[in-house]
Amino acid sequence: METLLYQRIKLLCSERNITINKLESELRFAPSTIQKWKTVNSPSINKVLEVANYFNVSTDFLLGRTNIRGSADDILNDTEIISFQRARENMTDVDRKRSFDMLRAGFSYAFQDKDEEDDDS
Repeated sequence: METLLYQRIKLLCSERNITINKLESELRFAPSTIQKWKTVNSPSINKVLEVANYFNVSTDFLLGRTNIRGSADDILNDTEIISFQRARENMTDVDRKRSFDMLRAGFSYAFQDKDEEDDDS
């Protein structure tokens, strides 16, 4: 059974259209370094960090602690997220639920339209 770390790296390589061997080469890892992580979850922290930096994802994403690819810094430096957080702090529980229900509906509508446009192409 493949480790989650290996699955995530394999996914990221696939999205970039590179092989794991190519990734190892570009990061100057010894051959089969990442292949060994397929069943053994014991890479050095520095190696995991190098892979995360290469793909611009968080180490938490690689290790399966979150499904959010970005780092906390990415989120904390996003002015729109900061605005939402400031507004959220001043809302009642009811207002917060209503606001997020509206956001979900808006995202659902926006992405539904995009999916339909893609189907028409």
